Amino acid sequence: MKVDVLTIAHVSDLHRSNDNPISNAALLNSLIRDMDTYITQGISKPDLLIISGDVIQGDANIASLKGQYVEALDFLKKLANVLFGGDKSKIILIPGNHDITWTESRKSMEKIEEKEITDDKGDLRHGIYNEAIKINSNVKWSWADRSFYRITDEKIYQNRLSFFCDFYQQFYDGNRIYSLDPNKQFDFFDFPELAITIVGFNSCFHNDHLNRAGSINPVCIANVGLKLRTLEKQGRLILATWHHNTKGAPYDQDYMDDTFIKNLISNSVKIGFHGHQHKQEILREVNNIIDGKIMLILSAGSLCADPDELPTGYNQQYNLLELSRINDEEIQFKLFSRVKTPESSFDNPIWEKGTINTPATEFTTKFNHSKPPIPDIRKAERLLCDKDYQRAHEILKQHDLDDPFVRILLLECYEQLENYLAIIKHFSDPKNSAECISLINASIEDANIDTVKKVLSIKIIVDSIDPSVIHLRNQLKGKLK
Repeated sequence: MKVDVLTIAHVSDLHRSNDNPISNAALLNSLIRDMDTYITQGISKPDLLIISGDVIQGDANIASLKGQYVEALDFLKKLANVLFGGDKSKIILIPGNHDITWTESRKSMEKIEEKEITDDKGDLRHGIYNEAIKINSNVKWSWADRSFYRITDEKIYQNRLSFFCDFYQQFYDGNRIYSLDPNKQFDFFDFPELAITIVGFNSCFHNDHLNRAGSINPVCIANVGLKLRTLEKQGRLILATWHHNTKGAPYDQDYMDDTFIKNLISNSVKIGFHGHQHKQEILREVNNIIDGKIMLILSAGSLCADPDELPTGYNQQYNLLELSRINDEEIQFKLFSRVKTPESSFDNPIWEKGTINTPATEFTTKFNHSKPPIPDIRKAERLLCDKDYQRAHEILKQHDLDDPFVRILLLECYEQLENYLAIIKHFSDPKNSAECISLINASIEDANIDTVKKVLSIKIIVDSIDPSVIHLRNQLKGKLK
């Protein structure tokens, strides 16, 4: 971490009840006044804000859904203005089960005829039952009419997140887009200046009006893991957020299996944030006894759910998390709970210190996060002078590839090694004419038509007025003929 103390605000489950509404003005005023209070108590103003799902109440007609997202958009924009001077990139958003549009999931399914699910004796076929109890199955059971349904239109089914996707793009002014493709429903919020990366997951994979259980698409987890390797090498502290809780009572159905936690721990995720259960909680997950890797999982209560939707004994609540580096090997973690006072009204809440699993008003612990050793770049320079390009490139690729000096040296290595595929891979976003020239030359040598098309569509190459780039660009165009 590059700052002495990093403060993260964590709120969840913003959904407003029609029976107990709370205005944006009241909610914003309450949070601003609470910030004034906890700053005097020694807690820093938030540097980042995580919103772990359920932005709206949902499950209503189309006009109501749009109105709910308009209300949420207005509130979050104003909150970004107060906390971050309008910088919305400091807010991490993910969907929750209330952001799933049930009208779309209903339209995507058809009832399975009885003759398909029963045998000649009228008994239920065992296969249909086995299919229906799988979390990610296309076959669903409805208790309402005691019938089986099957998803018959996958495109409509995916549209059950379309309202959230539109809201997401609007909030980030088009700088971020949330995909309807289940394999792409994750996002990276990387803050190099803070040496921290937060991954946002969709835990509503296959969640719909007939399936309350949460889950995360395994393809998303795998793709996130691939990218985290690079970020970890650059010294990032890795955090993650999703919506559903990972533990539940014996007869609960609306939590998700915790097996994916092992994947996150192995990918060096140190802290996870979620909501959904409407109560704050801290869990400590261990990868295995041998390597001793741990991950802290933090749950925030609901910011403004109807009191009838809260667990017994719980009020509206949110968290503040402080992270501070103790030394090169350890980071201190301190969690503060903020809870609505019993005396204040729902529609004009006042916040105070809350308890966290124990009578304590804060939770403090330490975990290991060693700064990765960075090989001496001067050694890479010496190896370049000795024309040992292979060893020089092995050192350079462990450095920050966004560093201009590293890019110059690494590009020279690849050019001398005639490693055209590496140039195409690592310099696909050229920063200057020299990199453009090297990338075009590599594409000419590689002669892959798909690569040629991609390179010719890169804006800096398309717009370049450098004579050398123009000459090579015309040569590359000749590969398409």
